[in-house]
Amino acid sequence: MSVILLFVITGLLSCGGPQNNGKEPDLKQYNDSVECSNLYPFQGYYIELDKNNAVLIDGIPDTDFKKCSKYAHRFTNPVSDSVCLNGKTYVVEKNKDKGIYNINIFEYGKQVNTIKLPVENPLPEVHEYYINLLPYKNDIIMFMEDMYTTHYIICKYNQDGKELMRKEIEHTFITHPEPDTDYYHRYLYFSYLTASQMIFTSDAGFAEKSKTIVLSMDDFSVKEYDKTANGIILDENDENLAGFVTQEGDKFTVEMIDGRKYQFVIKYGDPACDFILKGNLLYVANYHPIATGSGLYCFDLDAGKMKWTADVKQVNASHSEYSNTVVLSMYKDKILMEGIESYGNYMQIFDAETGERLAAFGSFFDIGE
Repeated sequence: MSVILLFVITGLLSCGGPQNNGKEPDLKQYNDSVECSNLYPFQGYYIELDKNNAVLIDGIPDTDFKKCSKYAHRFTNPVSDSVCLNGKTYVVEKNKDKGIYNINIFEYGKQVNTIKLPVENPLPEVHEYYINLLPYKNDIIMFMEDMYTTHYIICKYNQDGKELMRKEIEHTFITHPEPDTDYYHRYLYFSYLTASQMIFTSDAGFAEKSKTIVLSMDDFSVKEYDKTANGIILDENDENLAGFVTQEGDKFTVEMIDGRKYQFVIKYGDPACDFILKGNLLYVANYHPIATGSGLYCFDLDAGKMKWTADVKQVNASHSEYSNTVVLSMYKDKILMEGIESYGNYMQIFDAETGERLAAFGSFFDIGE
């Protein structure tokens, strides 16, 4: 799954959204034979997933695959500095110069409460807090960090702003190479969300300490693993952590939460992965977050070997600075692979049993040296 980025604030004092005649789509009505929608939005049009072709729709459908399938969370980002919950809006107020670090609560356009955040007494020339909000069930989770502190501060507040829980998670350790000199070693980053967990992991290839920390958003309990997660594996409902994968060169190790371990090899493998778990099959998208290209594989957990390697059509861009993200999802017996690259986006459809590429949409071109 992709590392989560922050959204720009829009509509600070309004919790309104698109109108749907008062009927919310039932996100739970999902199974292998009946899908909530066969329309996949992509670059201003829709892909008809049963027929594998692009279609133009007159108007905007009430819902689509990215909104109503069990994979909908993979296409959204609930983390922001302004969130809505049960008719109230929670907005971060930060003024470094004045030392103001608050969450203001609004209801019907009127401020009804203020939460004072637990910052250290900041030195204006040094400290810069990054504050994020996340709605969870009927509460608000706030997590923040600062490059000159050593821990994430994570708090849960109820709708009225009362603090319910607090946790600190180390993201940086300090050494003293010389007297009166502090050297900061950042190693841990917020990386993934499941339906009930926040996952922090170290930076593959750069961190001086390998660590993955799983925080329960229900009770703030923590599980720690002394490994870097190159990607996480969710259960078949795509809700909770089922395992994670670590990489050493071409070798990838799958460690399931229930204790099972597997290994597979991807020649010239890259450090980032996205996964779909379906029965005994693990579908793997492998890519580099700062380089073009991607691969798609199916690993058979029972057999302990690769079932197939797909022929993925590539953007093939030359570059000096780049970003690359791949998002996997599944529709009936098809694997859907969306790539978001600096020089082109694509969406490709593959047969889940054989790995055959059934369709490809998007920009595929070469950019000269």
